[in-house]
Amino acid sequence: MIRRPLRAKPWAAGFALVLLSQAATAWGPLGHRAVGAVADALLTPSARAEVARLLADDRDRDGRPSGRTTLAEASLWADEIRGTGADRPTWHYDNMPVCGAISPERTWCAQQQCASGRIEALLAQLADRGRPPAERRAALKWISHLVADLHQPLHAADYAQGGNLVHVELAGRSNSTPWTLHAAWDVRLVASALHAAGGQQLPESALRSQIARARGFALALREAPVSQWLAESNRLARQAALDYPGFACQTVPGAPVQLSVEYQRRAQRVITSRLALAGARLAAVLNRALTAP
Repeated sequence: MIRRPLRAKPWAAGFALVLLSQAATAWGPLGHRAVGAVADALLTPSARAEVARLLADDRDRDGRPSGRTTLAEASLWADEIRGTGADRPTWHYDNMPVCGAISPERTWCAQQQCASGRIEALLAQLADRGRPPAERRAALKWISHLVADLHQPLHAADYAQGGNLVHVELAGRSNSTPWTLHAAWDVRLVASALHAAGGQQLPESALRSQIARARGFALALREAPVSQWLAESNRLARQAALDYPGFACQTVPGAPVQLSVEYQRRAQRVITSRLALAGARLAAVLNRALTAP
C-alpha cells in the first residue's frame, strides 16, 4: 500500500529540502512520549510489572541493550527502526478516504497491513504467554507506537500522502519557513499544545494535565474498539486538519497555505485530546492483554 497524491504540482527546490527534513513519522518523539507516559501512569500493577519484565532485555536497532524501561521510551522504537529489515512502513497509517464514499471492504488496508489492521493481531501476540519473549516484546513496542499513530488525524487520511504534499506556514510565528501539513501536526503544533517550546521532552506540568485529562474520559470511550479510533481520526482529518482556506478534494495547493492563529488553536485542542485519549486507550488494551488469567 503506497500513499499516492491526488494531483501533485511541481515543488520548488527549497520546499523539497524542507520535506526531506520532515519525514513523516506520525507524531514526533514528543507526541509519542506523551502517549506512552500517560499509559505508563494508567497501567495496573500487574501490567506494569509485565511491561518491565518484557523490556528488561530490550535491544536497540543495532542489537545493543537499549536501557528502555517504560512505554514512553519504548514507543519511539518503531520509528527508530526505519530503513531496517524490521521496518513495516504501511503499519503506521490507514489510507482511509476523506473524500467520497468509504468502502466497507476496507480496500485501503490490503491484507491488513495498516495500523488498524495490525493492532488487534499484535495484541493477541502480546497476550500469548506461550510465545518467545522477544516476539511479545516486539509486539509491545509496536502497539505502544501504533495506538498513538492511529490517533493522529492525518494518519487516517488518504489526501496528498497524509498531508505531506501540502506546504503550510504558521501565522503569527517568527519562523515562517514552510512545513508540510503533516509535519506541522506531528511536531510544531504538538510542541505548542504541550507547552514544550519546540523541545522533545514533555514538561512535568503538561504530563500531569494529560494524565488528568485521560482519567476524565468516560469508560466507554476508553474501551472503544480500534474501528472507532480510526473513524474518529478520519473525521478529524476532514473537520480539523484539512479545514484550511482553499481545500479541495481533487487538487493539492501549489503554494504554501497559511494556517491562521485560530486554526492553530483548534488544532492544539484536538492534539491534546487525541494524545490523552491515545494514552488512555493504550493503557486499557495493555491492561487487558497483560493481565494474567
